[in-house]
Amino acid sequence: NDYAKSQYNRAVSARRQPGSAFKPIIYACAVEQGYDQNSLVLDAPVAFNGPPGAKDWRPSNFSGTYEGEITLRKALAMSKNIPAIRILEAIGPETAIDCAQKMGIKSPLSPYLSLALGSFEVTLLELTAAYSVFPNRGLFTEPFGITGIKDSNGRIIWQPVPEKQVALSRTTAAIITDMLKAVIQEGTAGRAKELGMEIGGKTGTTNQYRDALFMGFSPGIAAGVWVGKDDYGSLGTYETGARAALPIWKAFMEKALENQSLKYFDFPDSLELVRIDPDTGQKVQDIRGVPARTRKSSSKSR
Repeated sequence: NDYAKSQYNRAVSARRQPGSAFKPIIYACAVEQGYDQNSLVLDAPVAFNGPPGAKDWRPSNFSGTYEGEITLRKALAMSKNIPAIRILEAIGPETAIDCAQKMGIKSPLSPYLSLALGSFEVTLLELTAAYSVFPNRGLFTEPFGITGIKDSNGRIIWQPVPEKQVALSRTTAAIITDMLKAVIQEGTAGRAKELGMEIGGKTGTTNQYRDALFMGFSPGIAAGVWVGKDDYGSLGTYETGARAALPIWKAFMEKALENQSLKYFDFPDSLELVRIDPDTGQKVQDIRGVPARTRKSSSKSR
């Protein structure tokens, strides 16, 4: 945005619907409640009773197709709507809101199931700060804009003291990080694989293609991209997060990481790396299974 034309900082002040980019927060809350990425959830048409005199709510997947029982890992990687809604219904919207607030979401959220689809508006800054919790071992750091002040001799005369708090367990953060790696390796953000680095992320698209987002991170950098119009007009048919926002994020990360040594995401001792069937969640020996981080205790279907 050209500052000469508008001094409004959309990244910090504009609240927009995040769409599916909000789903990782819902899944993080579910993992905190005992789910694992190989837990099963039903992906099938569903209807929810509306208030008296109103129609039932019949949400659908973006693809219009359903796969029956699938793992949380696959549901998030393929950005399935119905599994996210079912998960939110199971853990309770109030529980998810509490989790989101611990992760730095300050915008108002209401306890409705549409929360799973990113129907409530947030700022890009707070959403990016929430994503930074995943590679940061579950710690939330309050965003700040000034990293330090130096005098004319180059001596540091002031530095901020970052405000930090535990938002998620270290185990949960590592599991969600692994699931967001799957979004890139196996799901909707395949273009990001070209970076050839340790990264995770999630696409987001809202109704009528009004907003396109890509939120992602490396072990040391979290960044978010939003593309949209001030008048809430459509970006155009099929201008999704993967198409409109991901290329911008990818170009930025290429520059941001080009001189950095390769780093890896945190892997706590409470987890083990096993190969699972992406559909059944069962451990397999076949090379066609996908490697996934799970708790050392077995998970269960939901």
